[in-house]
Parts: sequence; structure tokens; C-alpha cells
Amino acid sequence: MHFPVGLRSSAFALIPAFSLAAMGGQTRSPQPSAGCPALPNTLRAMRGCYRPLLVFAPSLDNPQLVQEFNELKAHAIELKSRSVLYVPIVPEGHNQPIPGSKVPTARLSEDELAAMRHRFKVEAPDFLVILIGKDGEEKLSNKAPVPAEQIERLIDSMPMHKVEMRPEPPGEE
Repeated sequence: MHFPVGLRSSAFALIPAFSLAAMGGQTRSPQPSAGCPALPNTLRAMRGCYRPLLVFAPSLDNPQLVQEFNELKAHAIELKSRSVLYVPIVPEGHNQPIPGSKVPTARLSEDELAAMRHRFKVEAPDFLVILIGKDGEEKLSNKAPVPAEQIERLIDSMPMHKVEMRPEPPGEE
């Protein structure tokens, strides 16, 4: 079947328009909204925007901390899509992102890190993983590394995440 060149061009021009129209029913982006800080430096600043994953450990080279980080690194995209921020908390106070890592990491002050250790009653030699929801409430607490799939399933079961994943009404962005 042959169509005139002008008709073929206009038909192909409509394909992107149909694609954009179809995208109107896609799910909302679970990424933090424009009102959220890109680099929150306190737990309070994360509320309503992020799901902090606090990982308390006795040192940066602690085997459980390394295991948890490797688990998060293997699922960085999935965790980022669920607004998870990794917050390693060690007595030295270092919680800077590892260069080249795709794991979203919050940079907190030593005072803020000490306040979290006090708030959650975690002693320096202890290992503990705590997931905080966007509502600021504790959602998970475990004294051993937590598989990323378990974190993902827990977040996926949260009412707030289900709302985030609902399709947007056409015309809204």
C-alpha cells in the first residue's frame, strides 16, 4: 500500500503526540517533590520527602555495615525510586557518600548523627538498621543486615507509597 509522501509524514508526526497523550495515565514519580531538599541534612528535613534508612555500626569497616551497603548498592535504582536515603551512623561520625556509588546517601552533621544515636538508644558497639517512613515513624528495626528486597516489599506495602504509585489523572503534572 502506497501513501503520498505528505500523508506519510503527517502520520509519523502524530506518533509522538499519541505517545505523549498515552503517558498522561502513567504512575506518579515517587521521587521527592519540588518542595523537598535535594540534600537534606537532618531527619526533620527528610520528613514527607524521603525514607531514611539509618544503619548504625561500630565502624565503617564493620562487616555487617559492609554487607548492608553492598545489598543497597545492588538495588540502588529500586531504592532511589522508593525515595530511600542511606544514612550510615558510626562513632567516627563519617557518613559521606562513597565516591562512584549510586546509593543515595544523606550527609548529616556529627551533632545530628549523635542525636539519632541518642534518640534510638543505640550504643557505639551496636549494629542496627532502622527504616523511617516519610511520616517520620519507625517502620523497621533489625539487629542484622536487611535484604534490599525486604525493604522494597515493606515500602511497597505502605499506604503512602501506594498513593504515590496511583496513576495521575490526565492533564495533571
